[in-house]
Amino acid sequence: MPYRPHSKSLLPHPKGPLPHPKGLLPLYPGQLTVALFGKRAQLKTVIGKMILSGEHNTVTKTNNFDVKKNDSFKIISTPDIFEQESLHPDQDIIDFMALSHPGPHLFILAIDSENTEEEKIVAQISKLQHTFGERITEHLVVTLPDIESFQSLSHLKERFHTRLAIANENLASECRNWCGGRHLFMYDYKNYSESVVMTRKKALDETRCNDHPPYHHGGADADPMSPSTSKHDFAAPVGAAVERHIGNSSHRVPDNIFNIVLLGLSGTGKSASANTILAAEKAEVDSGQLFKSQPSSVPVTTQCEVKIMEKPFGVQVRLVDTPDFFHDQLKNSQAHVEDCKKYCQPGQCVFLLVIQLGRFTDAEEGILEKLEDKLGWKIRESTIVLLTRREDLKGSLEDLIETCPALKNIVELCDRRYHLFNNTSKDTKQVIELIKKIPNWKNTFPKIAKKNGSQCCLC
Repeated sequence: MPYRPHSKSLLPHPKGPLPHPKGLLPLYPGQLTVALFGKRAQLKTVIGKMILSGEHNTVTKTNNFDVKKNDSFKIISTPDIFEQESLHPDQDIIDFMALSHPGPHLFILAIDSENTEEEKIVAQISKLQHTFGERITEHLVVTLPDIESFQSLSHLKERFHTRLAIANENLASECRNWCGGRHLFMYDYKNYSESVVMTRKKALDETRCNDHPPYHHGGADADPMSPSTSKHDFAAPVGAAVERHIGNSSHRVPDNIFNIVLLGLSGTGKSASANTILAAEKAEVDSGQLFKSQPSSVPVTTQCEVKIMEKPFGVQVRLVDTPDFFHDQLKNSQAHVEDCKKYCQPGQCVFLLVIQLGRFTDAEEGILEKLEDKLGWKIRESTIVLLTRREDLKGSLEDLIETCPALKNIVELCDRRYHLFNNTSKDTKQVIELIKKIPNWKNTFPKIAKKNGSQCCLC
């Protein structure tokens, strides 16, 4: 069904500006930045044209993003970065944050007629909140295709403290009214390091300056994909995008981000260990930026969680905290395994098999082989056994390993690569020593290798 905008505006007016917790930022009464999200590209194009209102504008193409500008608006039309089969979701999100830095004035989630089911809309809003923070809904408008869906879903306004609307030919003025007196949305960098985003922004800015100017349109109806449109493929900051097949999975991750994937049973300290590595980025990490970690009789991590950092390593590193794939309470375990596979590529990742010191259980006997069956390749060649609770160690670690035949077998299968963490310690030396045990680490982390550890960037 074609998208038919209504002539009557249903976009509510703002109740007034909301201060940002990081403090007030300068307002930009001239050009407003609007981010378009949604599953249907054609619908996002239509809404972008409504906002630009036929005024003279320019269009640039940055990877999967269309960026259109006139004197009043900068429209960033995103790909469906939350699609389960997206080949490079993290790179897309970093690109978007870099293109819209320090943040958009307004997010629009465009819902098409085939995706008006409440659960689908809730899922998309929840993903936006998970990625960019809960406060995004204060800057969010959800556009719906018809009056029926607008009325039937009106309760979502209260549930998410957001706005619903039906897009129309007055959308430009409505956007200006809604943004009036409102400050920019500011990213909290909960899931993506600010240094990574700023590195990407610098790369995009330099490429735009050095390349041909964008294509100028006489109006919003001009074809954004015409042959004259400037189309640039920007590489990730750490190297060119290369498509990679992962294990026996059909998923691919076309970036050069090195992946550290934490595996193991619930309660062994996977999330706490990920937070120890994450803390190497800076001395103090806000609790909202950490992986969720707490003592519990049930799994705390119930899906793959991802955070990207760069500063301490000299290259981008993606931390992947995984659920316990073997836990009885984990629903649809294979789907989580497939999600994990996206980040698993020989030579571009390391696995940390996390085991709590002194608490080796029967369920962990043969766990390496079980994980290899799940993931579809011989991960032992890229695995380090990470033992937690170093503070509880009495005597020699080597002696402890020798007294536990099942643990000793796992360590030997991993070519005796093992390491010990104290997750209550802020000493970053334990992180650098872990990095040095990654196969081929000197080529992967040349900045650390160059400084030879003594004056390394983590110390």
